[in-house]
Amino acid sequence: METRGLWLSIVGCLFMAGLGFGFAHWTGSTAIFLDGVFSLVSFVMSLLMLAVSRLIRRRADRRFPFGYASFEPAFNVLQSMVILGVMLMALSSAIAALYQDGRTLDAGRATIYAAIASSGCLAVFLILRRIAKKTGSTLIEVDSFAWMMDGILSGLVLLAFTLIWLFGEALGDQLPYVDSWMVIIMVIIMLPVPVRLLVRNLMEVLLAAPPIEVQRKIRRAFRDAMYDIPGEDWSLSITKAGRSVYLHARILLSEAHYTAGIEQADAWREQLTERMAEFVAEQEFDVVFTTDASYIG
Repeated sequence: METRGLWLSIVGCLFMAGLGFGFAHWTGSTAIFLDGVFSLVSFVMSLLMLAVSRLIRRRADRRFPFGYASFEPAFNVLQSMVILGVMLMALSSAIAALYQDGRTLDAGRATIYAAIASSGCLAVFLILRRIAKKTGSTLIEVDSFAWMMDGILSGLVLLAFTLIWLFGEALGDQLPYVDSWMVIIMVIIMLPVPVRLLVRNLMEVLLAAPPIEVQRKIRRAFRDAMYDIPGEDWSLSITKAGRSVYLHARILLSEAHYTAGIEQADAWREQLTERMAEFVAEQEFDVVFTTDASYIG
């Protein structure tokens, strides 16, 4: 299902890029040209995303002994930075245009483009969001955000061009500046989204702890899983890379079980692994039993 979603994004981006560049040339709109560039960048990133989605399914090997899960947030960092770069370039171009007597445009044709683009982006966004919820794929999640941003961009263009088409004469000498102001407003509105994605995925690349609500949910589940394990105390380290969660548990055994054998420790570990299966795979869950309280930390 994830691959199907990625191919939908690839084909959709290519179509939107062609549509944007065609109408940008036809209407003379920088806002539409920005939309086309955004779609073209998304097309290239979607192709890379398809390769990453296949890569992260590979098993651990000598080169990457902990697997390829970290490639997912690393790619999301790259994609967020590219999106930010496109937005900032569009912002600088729009500001420069304000000092160069603005730009003329054909609002009627631009309205037709915006109607097609906004409805198309909304449809793809809704489909990808549903796939992301079913698969838990952060690749699809980030991509759906990109489509949402593109849809917002097109929706604002539709609203603005409709108003210009209907009431353009009332703007008078200000009409050539409307396109640049639209780009500036759209960039300001959308900027927090890629920034938030960049920070969140960068934290995963740096092996930071996941959001506090995720930690609480996992710690609560681990505490419940420990109900019949003879541990006087325990600590749990949590990291998240893409869709993979890594847990390292240290359990301080009670004095009565200091002499427990390896087979018994394995049995306890298997119990914990089964009870925590909702959150983590067996290969990503390390359980250490100890009699040294200082090791719990």
